[in-house]
Amino acid sequence: MSQDLQLAELMAARLCHDLVGPIGAVANGVDLLGESGGPDPEVTSLIAASARQASRRLQWFRIAFGTANALPASAMMAETRRLAGGLFEEGRVTLDWLAPDEALEGATTRAGAKLALNLTLLALESLPRGGAVRVRFEISSGLAMSVIALGTGARIPEDIELALRPGAEVKDLTAKAVPAYLAARLAESAGVRLMHNAGTDRVDFSISLPATR
Repeated sequence: MSQDLQLAELMAARLCHDLVGPIGAVANGVDLLGESGGPDPEVTSLIAASARQASRRLQWFRIAFGTANALPASAMMAETRRLAGGLFEEGRVTLDWLAPDEALEGATTRAGAKLALNLTLLALESLPRGGAVRVRFEISSGLAMSVIALGTGARIPEDIELALRPGAEVKDLTAKAVPAYLAARLAESAGVRLMHNAGTDRVDFSISLPATR
């Protein structure tokens, strides 16, 4: 089996894993409505919340795993921040993302937006007991990006650590590690390396992208 096909299978597995919960909850809610014979406020609330969660994840996947062509050039980072925020709603982890300005928008590429989304997800998955994710940007000769996970027991899972290494192979990936592998390859395609470091209750991801042309 080719590496491209293996990666496609892993990405499909990741998508299905993340979407089966909220979509299944919608289906269960509809079944409950049918059994009760009419609308129930608690059931309809469950259906609405699950549908919103599935929609947010689909929007995130479309940009993070897709071509990102749907991002508006004039507000690329603002839209990226909105999509990232959808992952944190009603969760145990809060998101602290520096508000974009005109200079930041001008320095952002679609590859940078995709990296921001994937790194934010990696930080989220580095916090098994909850905490906070802090995203910061700095403009110098290019765009420097740091994503920091802060919380009790923060760590980089082993499969994600392996996927971040230079020379990581698709055959060694898990579905959970796909965002890490994609982020590392995006960095390589830009001619830079994605850096990561884990300390006590803290995980750091950082990258410096070249200036846009």
